[in-house]
Amino acid sequence: MKIVFLCAVVTMLMSSFVYAGAGTMGFHGGISEGSRMPTTIERMLDPSLNGRRNIAGTYAYREMVFLFGTPVEFEGTLIVSQSGGVSENNNMGTFTVRHEVFPGAVMSEVVIDRDITFNVNYRREGNQVIKTYAVTNWVEDIELDGMWLTLDLDQSYFTISIIEDHNPGVVFYRGDMSKRAVFIDDAGDQVIKESSGVIYGFDSPWSSTETHRIDSWVFGSGWQMSYQVRPSVSVSKSMQYSPTSSVAPISFSGNYMEILQNQSALVYDIFTVPQPFHFIETSGSTTIPSRNTFEQLIAPNTAFLRGHFAEEDIRRLFAMQILSGEPSHFLPNQMMTRGEFVQALTRAIRLPAMQATPMAANNQVIRIVFPDVLSDRSEYPYIMAAFRSGLAFGRNNGHFDIDAPIPREEAIVILIRSLGLENMAPVLTPVTMFADSHQISDWATREIQASHNIGLISGDENGNFRPRDYISKAEGAAFINRFIDYMREDLVIDYSERMINFVG
Repeated sequence: MKIVFLCAVVTMLMSSFVYAGAGTMGFHGGISEGSRMPTTIERMLDPSLNGRRNIAGTYAYREMVFLFGTPVEFEGTLIVSQSGGVSENNNMGTFTVRHEVFPGAVMSEVVIDRDITFNVNYRREGNQVIKTYAVTNWVEDIELDGMWLTLDLDQSYFTISIIEDHNPGVVFYRGDMSKRAVFIDDAGDQVIKESSGVIYGFDSPWSSTETHRIDSWVFGSGWQMSYQVRPSVSVSKSMQYSPTSSVAPISFSGNYMEILQNQSALVYDIFTVPQPFHFIETSGSTTIPSRNTFEQLIAPNTAFLRGHFAEEDIRRLFAMQILSGEPSHFLPNQMMTRGEFVQALTRAIRLPAMQATPMAANNQVIRIVFPDVLSDRSEYPYIMAAFRSGLAFGRNNGHFDIDAPIPREEAIVILIRSLGLENMAPVLTPVTMFADSHQISDWATREIQASHNIGLISGDENGNFRPRDYISKAEGAAFINRFIDYMREDLVIDYSERMINFVG
């Protein structure tokens, strides 16, 4: 049967445009510990958190300073604050971002006092948001062994432009920056730093990463230097099973623990060594110690699934509140319906469920999008949330077919579209890597190839994908748990480890 994808206009709150994206490390080549993601209980108490982080906060901070001719490490505090401009006017608006850096409790060899405020203009075009940063205030003083450098704002500039792509499950972003900072030393001489760089990052309910690659040139009195810094910060949630001790009697055998972990690293390479400082090392790195937060989650009793290939997937989804109900009533070999799959996926990507309000404020019945998805169904708020995000799809007769089993190819298409990673396969993809590629529907070919390219799916022992086979509830759980693991781990590796080791 032909499938019609109903791509609704994405109706995101303007506050998500303002507070998502870059900035937890500042834009000067340093690293912070990164913002903490909300815990499961915090998200359940306040669904508006949506599993996402807020970049505003106070963070431990480190930066390598090259303005004195040798790399010197600064250790202090970074405060990120945002204010104003959340109202929407023709999909455009303005807000401010302020970054303050100052010495922390631990005294470092070099001292930085920096206060910079950006005026940020943004505009929305479809799912994408473009932000342009311009400096409105910038005060900076740097001191090393009694030698002071003071910023001359009249001769300095700093511009940043970032584009964000808002998908139902992940916000991806990239940007470019350009900076010229002119400092005056105690003798009245100039020390000039010119920088240009790129920003890459993403934000999902299960992880977020931001990586910068900044090339800089410093011109001092009688010397010059060129170098590259690659700072990166990652925040992720992982799960591990913790068995209880057998030393003393206890009523349960164990539970899951969700670990929120922050990791930060800064790597630098010096390409042009100043002649007076020929003895310095030309590469180095620094890190901020990981800051872990723990939250206890249940481990449902799934003894009846012992030995089943999807036992661990099912246990994890119940622990994360993605599958609901009584675990002992879960029938792993029963076919998963389209409504059940969309409900589970919507919970996995933390889309806020729409409230099932049958009457509008004027006492008129609200419009029903799908005739077979009514407000008395438990899946209703999740299907409607998916529809409003541009993720839900219906049949060509206008129905959702909420109780119809979902084929493998449909399940993979909605997973990939929630990530926005269709472009991981060529635009023209007549065939996939699978032996039964000819059985894959044209509208699903690109997404299935993309899912193979990023490691979400693989073929069976004969190299087949079996696109038209209906998935069982166990297979659906395995798909979604693997999908979450991709956001937890693989995306982080792509944006941090691979980027931070790239010099260019």
